[in-house]
Amino acid sequence: MAKVAIVGGGIVGISCALALQAEGHQVTVLEPNTVGEGASWASCGCIAVGEVVPLSQPGMMMKVPGWLLDSEAPLSLRPSSALKLLPWFARFTANARPSKMRAIAADLARLTFSATADFKAQLGDIGHPEMLVERPIIKLFDDDTDKATMGAAFDLARELGCTIDEISGHEAHELDPAIAPDFKHAALLRDWSFVTDPKRLVEALHQTFLTRGGIVKRAGAAGFDREGRQVRSVKLTDGAELSVDQVVLAAGARSKGLARDLGVPIRLEGVAGYSTALSDPGVELKHTIFYPKGGFGVTPYDGALAVAGTIEFASLDAEPNWNRADVLVRRAHRVLPGLKTEAAERRIGYRPFTPDTRPIIGRSDRLDNVHFATGHGQLGLTLAATTARLVADDMAGRRRHIDIQAFSPDRFS
Repeated sequence: MAKVAIVGGGIVGISCALALQAEGHQVTVLEPNTVGEGASWASCGCIAVGEVVPLSQPGMMMKVPGWLLDSEAPLSLRPSSALKLLPWFARFTANARPSKMRAIAADLARLTFSATADFKAQLGDIGHPEMLVERPIIKLFDDDTDKATMGAAFDLARELGCTIDEISGHEAHELDPAIAPDFKHAALLRDWSFVTDPKRLVEALHQTFLTRGGIVKRAGAAGFDREGRQVRSVKLTDGAELSVDQVVLAAGARSKGLARDLGVPIRLEGVAGYSTALSDPGVELKHTIFYPKGGFGVTPYDGALAVAGTIEFASLDAEPNWNRADVLVRRAHRVLPGLKTEAAERRIGYRPFTPDTRPIIGRSDRLDNVHFATGHGQLGLTLAATTARLVADDMAGRRRHIDIQAFSPDRFS
């Protein structure tokens, strides 16, 4: 039995904690913030199987320059962060080549195609299978031009094994009558599903972990004590020190600084996503709806509709730009004309994005007992259970069910 520290108690960290606890390890989770209010809290809550085409796809790259100058665009950049992000954006742009995109998509497909089975196994283990709604999501398009922006991405996703049915906007309205009837095109992504509430999910995972004897410390990691290739202890933000045999770095957007302290330079930036939970929406929705042109999705959680999206590059310590959440809610009336927005709770979460859209999973050649589980971008909820399985297999010395070489933390060196 090893003493394992999980740095980060979000959806990925707590999933790793449960998987390693099941192996018989003594596991301590370090989480300084409110449980369940991380990146997944401000998301659409989807298990996005087949969301494999990287952000650097050509259609998006052509729009980025204009978007960056528009504070209400689906992707924006705070001017104060521009200089710091230049190296990240240089690598991001380099991944827009078709050969790079195809390789990234194939790597992500290997992970996401395991996601539903791994996630269902996790929910079954904690006794909450009802938290997953296995229902396709709907993407909506105003006209032919709007639909064409997703054409190459859909073609590549289908080539890799995704099931996408193209339907008319009227058929989408018939599936979910709250949807405006005047969209010309729509698509059903049949491999996807969504959760009933991401915050309650993370809370349930934590409660199961605690019930089984796990420890959660309300502190973060402030540094590490090393002896050669081994981390011997984690220094905590409350001044304490935790001796360890193994470490899992799952600190999301704050993983970059901690990795630097460990001598492993990773390329990762925290990207703000915004969400608004509408507890009295005035409409009923059965499916998660995405409106790519507006840069948002709408998910029917238990007790609320969540309008979530946007990508904003900003310092992790910057004040939230709540106008970005408000813009999404205003745009949501295009999709749901009967939407009521008076009872609203705004949320923000920072997603850890790598320039190649691949997560960071596995060990660095520089360290023997540190396992990386970060950089999942918009796929943290999707890949949490799969990442946990990979980390547990690696720590046990078992053969992994997925080749993770493409996700190595050393690929940025």
